[in-house]
Amino acid sequence: MSATTNTATAEASTDPSAQAIEEYKYQRRAFRLHAATFAGSMVIIFIVNLLINLAAGITGEWWAWWSGWALIGWSLGIAVHGLVVRMSRPAGFESA
Repeated sequence: MSATTNTATAEASTDPSAQAIEEYKYQRRAFRLHAATFAGSMVIIFIVNLLINLAAGITGEWWAWWSGWALIGWSLGIAVHGLVVRMSRPAGFESA
């Protein structure tokens, strides 16, 4: 019985559609990690920017909010990453 199980596992690992699904799942996990890192980092960057602006007394000046540039740039990177992951979704993939 174990020989049958091993054969089925070996066949599943060489199945191109199974490999594509596993690759897609890995890419989704990587994207979620990227998005979580982005969210956490942007909170920290915004707080640092706020504290610096408060210390300098320039919170009302629009040009003092340099954290917006990080938000714009990194958001573009997140958007492209998400698009690449979405476009690599295997046909017939059912999210569980």
